[in-house]
Amino acid sequence: MLTDRALQIEVLINSPGPHDQVRVREPFLALKARGVDVRLHERPFRFNSCIRPHSLVIWQRPLPESRQRQWEHLQWLRQRGCLLLTEWDDHPDLFPKPVRTQLLEMNWAPLVLCHALHTSSTTLASALESKQPLALVLENTLAAIPALNLDKHKQTNLQVFIGNQNRGTEHSALLRNLYEWLEADPDLTLVIVGDQALASSLPKERVKFSGLLPYWQYRQLLGQCQIALLPLQRSLQNACKTPIKLLECAAESVATVSGPELYERQSFHGVSIHANRLSDIVPLARSLAQKGAERAELVKKAYLWAKQVGTLQQSLDYRYWLYSQIWKHRRALDQHVKYRLGLDGSFSS
Repeated sequence: MLTDRALQIEVLINSPGPHDQVRVREPFLALKARGVDVRLHERPFRFNSCIRPHSLVIWQRPLPESRQRQWEHLQWLRQRGCLLLTEWDDHPDLFPKPVRTQLLEMNWAPLVLCHALHTSSTTLASALESKQPLALVLENTLAAIPALNLDKHKQTNLQVFIGNQNRGTEHSALLRNLYEWLEADPDLTLVIVGDQALASSLPKERVKFSGLLPYWQYRQLLGQCQIALLPLQRSLQNACKTPIKLLECAAESVATVSGPELYERQSFHGVSIHANRLSDIVPLARSLAQKGAERAELVKKAYLWAKQVGTLQQSLDYRYWLYSQIWKHRRALDQHVKYRLGLDGSFSS
C-alpha cells in the first residue's frame, strides 16, 4: 500500500551559471516562498546529506563519470523511495564536443537512467523520446518584468544588442551587414555579450563588449538597448529551444528581429520582426531603427505579450499541481522505469 507522504523536493544544481537562473533557481525559490518543501543544493553533492528519503529529486544537467555511476545513483534513490527527474534544457548536439563525447561513451546515461525528463519544450521532449519516453515539459518564464520603457526609443543614439551564446555561425553571417550599418550610422553602438570573435571583427570604438555576465547584469545591459538581434539558423536542434530570449527582450522594452528558426509563431502574432534568412536580420533591423512609431508599437505589443504569457507567478500553481501529481503516482512511475530498464530492487514507498 502506498504511504501518503507529503511532497518534498530536492533540486541538484550541477551546472551553475546564468542559464540556471530562469530554468532552476527562480521557479523553485518561488515555490519555496509559497511554503512548498523545496531545498536547492550545489555541487559537490553528498547524497546522504542532501537528499532526504521519499523526495522528488530534480537533477539539473547531471554528467556522471560513467554509466555505472548513474545506474548506482538511480538505484540508491529508488531504494529510498525517491523519484529522479533529469532537468535537461537543450539538445545534446548543441553541447560542447567534450560533453557530447562523454554522453555518447556512457550511452546517454543521464537521460536514460532516470524516471523522466524535466524539460523546457515539447519539441525537445520529442527529440529525446528514443532515450527517455517520459517527460515533464515546463516552459521558461520570467520572475520579474520591469515597467514599460518607451522613452529610450526617442533617443537618437541607438544601441543594438547581440548576446546569443554559441551563435558563431549565425553571427558570422551578420558581420558584413553589421559593418556596413556602422559605417552608415554614426549614432549606432553594438552591445555584444559573449562573442569575442564578433566583437574583435568590428571597429572597437563602436562596440561595447562584455564577457558572459551574471543574469541580472545581463538583464540590466539588455534593458539599456533599443533593438536586439536574435539570429537562429534552421535546424532540429535549434527548434528545440524556447523563446526565452525573446521574452527577456520584450520584458526589457527591446524590439527584436528574429529567425529564421523558432520565433515564427511569435512574429506571426506581432511581437517580433521575423527574418526568413540570416542575411535579412540586419537589413530588417536597420529598417526598424528608422521607424520610431512602428518600433514603439512593436515594443508595446511584445511587452503586453510577456506580461500575459511569460510570468513565473502565473505558472506556479500549475507547477505545484504537476509536481504533486507526479509524487502521488510515484509508484506507477517507478514501475515504468523498472520494467523499461530491467532494474532490480524494490521502490520504498
